[in-house]
Amino acid sequence: MILRNRLCEPDLMIRTGLTCLVVGLFAQRFVHLAGDFWQGFVAGISGLLIGLSIVLNVRGLVLQRERKNCDGR
Repeated sequence: MILRNRLCEPDLMIRTGLTCLVVGLFAQRFVHLAGDFWQGFVAGISGLLIGLSIVLNVRGLVLQRERKNCDGR
């Protein structure tokens, strides 16, 4: 219920998306664990966070544009 209320706030979505992007890029760059499994796991989590960042940023921009169109009428 709390998350549902937050899905209509574009500023929060964009901030969350940028945070996911930063964490994903730092994990990809600076986290190096021994073993093939852990390297693949970090790469997968990094890819997931970067993909989530893209989705959240685009959704936040669309919501901002819709909100501006509704206010301008």
